[in-house]
Amino acid sequence: MSSPLPAISAVGVTKRFSRESNSLRRLWDVMALTRPRSAFNALTSVDISVGRGEALGIVGRNGSGKSTLLQILSGTMQPTSGTIAVNGKLSAMLELGAGFNPRFTGRENARLNAAAFGVPASAIDERLEAIEAFADIGAYFERPLKEYSSGMQARLAFAISIHVDAEILVVDEILGVGDAAFQKKCHAFMQRFRDAGGTLLFVSHDPGMVSAICDRAIWLEAGHKKADGKCLEVIKAYADHMNGLDLPAGAATTQPSNISAGVDCEWGSKGDMDVSVFDRASPRHGHGGCRIIDCFLTDDNDRRVERIHGGMQITLHVQAVAQRRLHSPIVGFMLRNDTGQNLFGDNTFLAFRHEPPIIEEASRFEGRLKFCMPYLPDGCYAFAPSIIEGTQSNHVQLDWREEAIFLLVRNSPVKAGHVGLTMRSITVSPQDASGQRAMTPAMYIDSGVN
Repeated sequence: MSSPLPAISAVGVTKRFSRESNSLRRLWDVMALTRPRSAFNALTSVDISVGRGEALGIVGRNGSGKSTLLQILSGTMQPTSGTIAVNGKLSAMLELGAGFNPRFTGRENARLNAAAFGVPASAIDERLEAIEAFADIGAYFERPLKEYSSGMQARLAFAISIHVDAEILVVDEILGVGDAAFQKKCHAFMQRFRDAGGTLLFVSHDPGMVSAICDRAIWLEAGHKKADGKCLEVIKAYADHMNGLDLPAGAATTQPSNISAGVDCEWGSKGDMDVSVFDRASPRHGHGGCRIIDCFLTDDNDRRVERIHGGMQITLHVQAVAQRRLHSPIVGFMLRNDTGQNLFGDNTFLAFRHEPPIIEEASRFEGRLKFCMPYLPDGCYAFAPSIIEGTQSNHVQLDWREEAIFLLVRNSPVKAGHVGLTMRSITVSPQDASGQRAMTPAMYIDSGVN
């Protein structure tokens, strides 16, 4: 017996666009079958095969051709060359508002879209109740779409797309505008859709979401398929490339230090974590006064590391330059998961609360925060370093960097919860002559860093 046809097959797909602004010139190029002088390829000879019941993630930077590819696979755009075969009913969530009439209400748009997807008229009213419940936009379901926020449009679009008996679900970055609770509900549905044998194409800039939903991924770069394989491997290659960690072919690699030491017998495995370099273009906010210029991790031997593991003693270094005289600066960080949830963090306030440091203008300084890295579930995480001035309860935010360093966790032993702890004996620190416990700050600031 022959094997079943793949859900989606694309061979040699190329899409060429013209930058020519003159409409007559564009018409002449079409009629004369000539290539426009200012043509560029959004996609070049891309091959994809998606099996039935498979979840395929697509990653790549803005402008890499992800949305163009999805539009072609969904049938809303024709390729310049190449062949496309779709075997199964496909529902696509692409651009916000696509297929909607802004003057119609949510209910009217849902009815029209359900009919366009081929839902029988006798079943549409029943589906509308389920669509309204999933979208959960309250009275706005009876209001014109032009009054909706982008998040409400995303809710309606997703709710409609999952109630039309689709066998193939295509999801672009549309979920990025929804709130965290709605995203969680959508991800839960996609997992159920997969478990029931549905085929999924998922595009997101969040590697943690892609790895949580998909087993396989492709990486598009400037319209070319750069990689195709196991999800975590492709995401790691993409993240390394974006952070300048990829090496030329044949280049020697070195194992990061202190990787095999300290395996916790309670967990049985280390839960490897790949560490990106500091993203100098990461989002920032604050009132100014200083600027974070570098952020990195080191091991117990003060060596920078590109890979760590759960239970490992590490130090987070936050380097900055003062743009004015700073009184009582506090260096801190937060580690967040791929949904933006704060997992843990700390700062240097307690180490210097009795003698706050003063940093002179134009001086470089560094905050060092040493801690034992907990075990984390598979996925993507980000360090957000910050510098404030004042106290923990009364301060001014100077510079806060979001997603400054990424962690990609693989082969984690943690299967439940957000953080796995290393449970070890507690050592009581010695006391000084006055009977007070001697405190050695694990977090401190050095001014005048070279």
